[in-house]
Amino acid sequence: MTTSNNNNQEDKKPAARPSVPEFRSVAIARPQSLAVPGLRRETDVIDKGAYLNPTRSKVDALEKTVTESMDGNNYCPWTPIKLRPVPAFYPLERSSRFVEDDLDTVVARVSEANRLLSIHAVYCNKTATATLLTSENVEMHLSLWKTMGKQEGIVVEIQRRKGDSIAFHRYSRCILDSAAGELDIKEHVEKNGDDIDAVFSRKVQRLLTLEKPSDSTSEAENAIIAIEIAHGLVMKDRIDARQLGLESLCLLTDPKKTGYLTAVIASRVVLLGSAQDDTCASDEALLCDETPFQEIRQALLSLIQFRRIGDSDDFDEEESEESEHITVLHNLALAVLANALAVMTDDDDSVSSSPEEETMRRERLDTSESVSERFLEDSLECSENREIMKTLISELGKANLKPHNACLSAKCIGSLCKASDKARKRAKELGAKTVVQTALEVGTRTHLKLERECSKVMSSLTETNTD
Repeated sequence: MTTSNNNNQEDKKPAARPSVPEFRSVAIARPQSLAVPGLRRETDVIDKGAYLNPTRSKVDALEKTVTESMDGNNYCPWTPIKLRPVPAFYPLERSSRFVEDDLDTVVARVSEANRLLSIHAVYCNKTATATLLTSENVEMHLSLWKTMGKQEGIVVEIQRRKGDSIAFHRYSRCILDSAAGELDIKEHVEKNGDDIDAVFSRKVQRLLTLEKPSDSTSEAENAIIAIEIAHGLVMKDRIDARQLGLESLCLLTDPKKTGYLTAVIASRVVLLGSAQDDTCASDEALLCDETPFQEIRQALLSLIQFRRIGDSDDFDEEESEESEHITVLHNLALAVLANALAVMTDDDDSVSSSPEEETMRRERLDTSESVSERFLEDSLECSENREIMKTLISELGKANLKPHNACLSAKCIGSLCKASDKARKRAKELGAKTVVQTALEVGTRTHLKLERECSKVMSSLTETNTD
């Protein structure tokens, strides 16, 4: 009986189930996809167009810039209303600064720093950004972000897009320190001048005074060699070589960065196409082939008046891929001409010189009028009967769009009018006073260097002719 009962109990046990894997899931809220327009927020989207198409972003920023009154004291070119938070997975640049002040204070500090540093700024009020361009052709992008969480404030970020990295760090440091209230930019400019490289230029001048060549002949020979090297670069077909050659001429015609004698020889080559000085007998050792010098002058005048080098055809700035490079070359050519005219007309009092160089400067001042008038006549012949004065005034009239070129044009006009009565009379006939007054208003609001150069031109145009 016992055995049969046990067998019945075993028969009643349920059969073992096969092992089947089980899948368990937890319902998690699906994150909002940035790819779906209906779900994304405007603050979460990074504007890739501003990075991939900088030309379009500049145009959009120009269209969004608010036109304010021309009151010098109350004018503020930048009035952002709302700041965006830093997007997710967006690494901030090291050239950024956290500021705990209010938005109006930070904006006022940044815009004033841009004005005193003579930076061409195109502001966008909607995105609280700005496109910055310095006189050294360094392009930067400035953004204002708001921080969230325990420590609320504003992050000022500056990115380098193009140009010299050393110059970028000098500018960005001044702007960020000004935005944080750690630097009084007005006092800094009054102390060191409106040139960002003023401190370094003084060091270079001290080195030049300590290490002088044994005689003036060796310095003149070195200057001729340097000019010939620059000529070889300017005449090449590659745009980068041409830019390097023009930058070399900028240095050679700047007495603050090279010797005064070298600057005089290079300036004479730029203006007259010759290294010989008719009034000085000590230049007999400089007899050489002057064809390269004439080609340098011709290339500079072509760039300034026709935006080309040689006999190449003109092009549409909006369609050509080389328009950006030609714009840089045009700016450099204006800088070379401005330096050369300032040297030959003795229009730069900030250069410290030795007694021998002071004697040279006095002799140069006596012949500055003839040099200026000869340059105006020769440029008319080399530029297909197109007046260089008319071109400079036209460039000055674009001060609102291209203040750096306008500043260099004003410097050229001021040097010519200071040295020559004929140039001053011709500038008045072309209506320079009205153009200079308009550019002066633009410089007062946005560009310190342009303001100063236009003030010099106005003083030259308004002074009466003396016997």
